[in-house]
Amino acid sequence: MAADGVVDESNCDENIGLGCALEMFSELQEVINMIENLRTIYSSEISVERAYERFTYIMNQYQEQPHLLDPHLDNILDKLICIVRCRDASIELKHATFKYLYVIMKVRGYKVVVRHLPHEVSDIEPVLQLLEIQNPSDNATWQTRYVLLLWLSIIVMIPFHMSRLDSFKPEDLGNERRKTVMERILSACKIYALSSDLFLVAAFLSSRFLARPHVKELHLAAFLDWACNWIVSSDSPVFAQCGSLAAVSSILKHGKREDLLPHSQSLLKWILASKYRQNSGTNITFFMYKASGPQCGLIFLKMRVAVWRYQRGGRSLAANLSAGDGVAPEPSPLNSVLQNEEELDEDFEIPDGIEEVIEELVQGLRDSDTVIRWSAAKGIGRVTGRLPKELADDVVGSVLELFNIRESDGAWHGGCLALAELGRRGLLLPQRLVEVVPVILKALVYDEPRGYASVGTHIRDAACYVCWAFARAYDTTVLQPFVKDIAAALLVTAVFDREINCRRAASAAFQENVGRQGTFPHGIDILTTADYFTVSVRSNAFLNIRYTLQELETCIFNIFCELKYLLQMFVGQALHNLTPKAPTFTTETVLRALLDKTSSIDLNARHGAVLGIAEILHALAVMAKQSDRTIQDVVGPRIVDEVRNLVPTFGQRQQFRGLGGELMKQACSFLIEKCSMAVMPFHNHQVIEDWQTLLDECLSHEVGNIRSQAALALSALFTEYYQLRSEPGEHYQRAKCNKVIATYTRQLAANNQITRMGYSLAIGSFPKFMFDEQLDIVIVALIQCSKITETTGKWAESRRDALKAVTSICLTVSSSEDLEPVLTSHLDHLYDCFLDGLTEYTMDSRGDIGAWVREASVTGLQVLTGLVVKSNSSLLTSELVTKVMVGVAQQAVERIDRTRAHAGKIFRNLLHSDPAIPNIPHHAELVKIFPPASREHEINWIAASDTFPRFIQLLAFRPFTYNVLLGLVVSVGGLTESVVKHSSSSLFSYLKAHHSNSLELERLCKTIIEIFRHHQYVDRITIPLFEFLDRLFSSGCVCSVLENPRSTFASDVLNHTKLEIGKTREVTKLRGSVNVLCHLVQVNGEVSRRSLVQLCIFLCNRFLWVRKTTASRLYEALLLYGEDSVIPGENLDEVMAILSDTDWEQDVDIVKPTRNKLCNLMGVPVPKTVSVAAARKKEPRISQ
Repeated sequence: MAADGVVDESNCDENIGLGCALEMFSELQEVINMIENLRTIYSSEISVERAYERFTYIMNQYQEQPHLLDPHLDNILDKLICIVRCRDASIELKHATFKYLYVIMKVRGYKVVVRHLPHEVSDIEPVLQLLEIQNPSDNATWQTRYVLLLWLSIIVMIPFHMSRLDSFKPEDLGNERRKTVMERILSACKIYALSSDLFLVAAFLSSRFLARPHVKELHLAAFLDWACNWIVSSDSPVFAQCGSLAAVSSILKHGKREDLLPHSQSLLKWILASKYRQNSGTNITFFMYKASGPQCGLIFLKMRVAVWRYQRGGRSLAANLSAGDGVAPEPSPLNSVLQNEEELDEDFEIPDGIEEVIEELVQGLRDSDTVIRWSAAKGIGRVTGRLPKELADDVVGSVLELFNIRESDGAWHGGCLALAELGRRGLLLPQRLVEVVPVILKALVYDEPRGYASVGTHIRDAACYVCWAFARAYDTTVLQPFVKDIAAALLVTAVFDREINCRRAASAAFQENVGRQGTFPHGIDILTTADYFTVSVRSNAFLNIRYTLQELETCIFNIFCELKYLLQMFVGQALHNLTPKAPTFTTETVLRALLDKTSSIDLNARHGAVLGIAEILHALAVMAKQSDRTIQDVVGPRIVDEVRNLVPTFGQRQQFRGLGGELMKQACSFLIEKCSMAVMPFHNHQVIEDWQTLLDECLSHEVGNIRSQAALALSALFTEYYQLRSEPGEHYQRAKCNKVIATYTRQLAANNQITRMGYSLAIGSFPKFMFDEQLDIVIVALIQCSKITETTGKWAESRRDALKAVTSICLTVSSSEDLEPVLTSHLDHLYDCFLDGLTEYTMDSRGDIGAWVREASVTGLQVLTGLVVKSNSSLLTSELVTKVMVGVAQQAVERIDRTRAHAGKIFRNLLHSDPAIPNIPHHAELVKIFPPASREHEINWIAASDTFPRFIQLLAFRPFTYNVLLGLVVSVGGLTESVVKHSSSSLFSYLKAHHSNSLELERLCKTIIEIFRHHQYVDRITIPLFEFLDRLFSSGCVCSVLENPRSTFASDVLNHTKLEIGKTREVTKLRGSVNVLCHLVQVNGEVSRRSLVQLCIFLCNRFLWVRKTTASRLYEALLLYGEDSVIPGENLDEVMAILSDTDWEQDVDIVKPTRNKLCNLMGVPVPKTVSVAAARKKEPRISQ
């Protein structure tokens, strides 16, 4: 670290994520040095800010381990306090010091740091004076006031009467009025209690100060009156009410009961009169509940331990575990509940205000804010602990009344928190558990739909907290009657709740019950599988944990009950997996109930029921097949008829329309798929026509998931119900198949992209028999669909799906060793289709959507080549294989990470194909560069740092040079920092390695010119090509080519650049051309002269940013290459002075004479204005 406190970014990166891994405060000396340097750097705002940032960074590392600061806390505070105490120190230096003190308090906690601050008698006057001169409204120095208030809170605890600290006696002043120390401190408390940012620390100071014996006698009553006036006043600002409430709350919390009891009734009346429930401010309501609830209640009631409370007695984890799962251990010899009523001494009077306090706390449990409900629950527990048994039981009854269907979700949540607090404190007696447990079981599954969302997550989480608290509070014998219900409910919540926090909370509560109670059935086995971390992953919780869960009938029933709320797809799969564990219960109870749910008006219930039916039928069909039975034998003809009528019934009810229709279409497509896989007895039935009609509608739907599900369903439908069999209806089935093929291929030429996408997916999923005698028609239609036409230029997604369909059909119709003859006849067309897909670079508002087509083409080339090489490798000519390999290699060096990784893997797979692909150019050298799949771990294909160094070596092989360099142009000249960094470094490393090989460099430069010529006016290539050339020239790797007088590389670049920028207004293209032209200034001769002429034309361009950028870049170029250019050496300094001193943002008419002067000094012709007619006769150029 530098002396001025500059942050070392390398060290910052290394310290990220240290968490609780620190062992000591290792930066002590650096912190001490920073504190000592404050005296020298405080006058420099920049140095102070840098040092403060470094100090904050160091201290924040110990946020999770603040105790490591404790051994050095006194030393650090002494250094800082010494600066504050120094009379000669400026106020700016003190403000900077207080900022450091605040950071320490924030990290270690102000209650700990305050105890280490000096608190001598001599400190009170300077601290109080410094606080009094502060401006409460100065936002820049709030840390100073924060620390001073906390420092004063420890100083006021000195054991002397405050009047002794005054430098005068009241009787000596006569009529003169001076404030005593007590009055000054009280005034500071009042001022900052009304502030918007420091009222909490002011409240802390007030509670400490007014708790002193001689202060409370004089000022406590007056201060409470002052605070209550602010509370009840309708004109009080919000922050003033918060501050005064916080002060009263803090005084009630820290003061002695006997001192506050005389004021408690009036305080309660004032607070209730303020109508704080009507206030929308959370802070005000929070402090109101704290003051009016537990704190006033605890003042009314004497401190006592309720002898009637439940006491669990001794507990032993070893005894619980040794007893075994599901067996209650011997009860503790310490009886948990006192049965002798004579021991209960409850003969004391209950103050009148306690009922109002409890009522306010119960109302707080209904509040809409979680913080207030939590505070009210804590207050219920504290106050109930000081009440007689009968009144405490009434409180429990009031809490139980909150669990009502007419109450809000906030009341349910607050009630759960209150029950947990009462249970933890032993105030919820065992006889009440009969009423409490059913309520908690309802809370564990609470979920109320509201619009497109639902409410209940916080209630289920709180219910898990109740179960956790009960496990710790009650003896095993007390909870034994409820174990089965609690265990089943917690188990279902832990595995099947949709929220991760609820699953984790339920798992933690289950674990606590297993350890504390020892009576949960199969507790250890379940915890081993469904622990806290395992249930975090939703798919794992729903689908994998099931295999070792017990009490499966209860689990399945609860899944069904919550089907309308949970994630239906996961639940359906879970039902499929659980059905073999309890088939009778599933068939007779769950399936029957789900069929009834299909007529529900609730969309979620109807959707989930259809998914559940589909999964259960499939699972039952698998079981039936194993026992040589049919699905009808298992479920019965009645259920079969009901399932057959589901889709027609939904159609008659018009439940496939609207937004809800999207869910139902997807669910019914899934049902059709599973019914087909379950071999439901619907062959030659009208319902098959209904099903296909629905699926055909889904193929043209805008939602992609619906189209995908419909395609999967069609595959299963055709496989089961359109399969050709040796029976009288064979010709009819063939005719149906031919009709489907004709209809679907006709839709591939539709004037709607979505229709093409859906039917392409569907055709790609067809079973093999569907293509009999029709494959030629399908292949031709899909190839035509994958071509770009005038009307389908932007339909990249339809072309992607068409290519995927072609790939899928190739796999479907070909056997493991023979290629389908029809495919062989179309082999050239198929390869042309995939190779054309590699040139797809369609752009829209989403970016490069052509990447989807290129990825599908790369996959298709791999699949097709693999099939051909297994069938007849002689078809793979050298020219064809070369096109495939260089095309894939180009995709492996382009800018999109996903595409690059996919192409890299395919390239490696083609190299190491088994059987080997013939005619791969330079195969032996390539195998050395790319390891086989067995060494997959060596390459992270999505990381640019791993792929570019390998593929850059392909530049040495002539067949790959053009395509690899074309891909590198886009990557090196791109905008993604990581891609640019690794691609350019790999390219420049390769060029530097061949620096001595002038022929190789010349060959690469000619290839660059060839790329420029082939893609002239193609912005996708030329814009990044300008950036590519800029970085290439800046690297110095081609200096030998530029200096070679026989090389035409520089002149070719200049010619193509001038052609490219003719009449263009493209910002990035003009800026890139300026950079390239500035680099060409170094090529002495005609190239330098022509480049300077073009740059001079830019100096008078109509766009001021072009003029300004050109002047700046030309100045930098002359600094580097001025001596190598054609500019006379004696004029070079003057030219550079004019470029830097001229304001090129002025009008063109003003800067044109200056530009002309520059031309004369540089020895180049002055550009002339060309008329429009003359310009049309010449090549495109920017004229002035």
